[in-house]
Amino acid sequence: MEATQTITPNGNVFSTLFADYAEARTEHFRRRIFAKTVHDLEALNDCQLSDIGVPRAEIKQRAYQSVYHGAPYRQ
Repeated sequence: MEATQTITPNGNVFSTLFADYAEARTEHFRRRIFAKTVHDLEALNDCQLSDIGVPRAEIKQRAYQSVYHGAPYRQ
């Protein structure tokens, strides 16, 4: 007698695949926005950065907070 394996999925396979795809697209979008934000802020001069309250040393940190945690540039 031949053994067979029965797989019982916890949910719909397609909904799981769609959720994974949506999560990957969201992460890709966030990475693009983060890179653009850092690029745009680094293009500003020190006077412009001072006007918006972002020290040059904190550009990546502030961009990350803005993109991944919804925090505004000004704290």
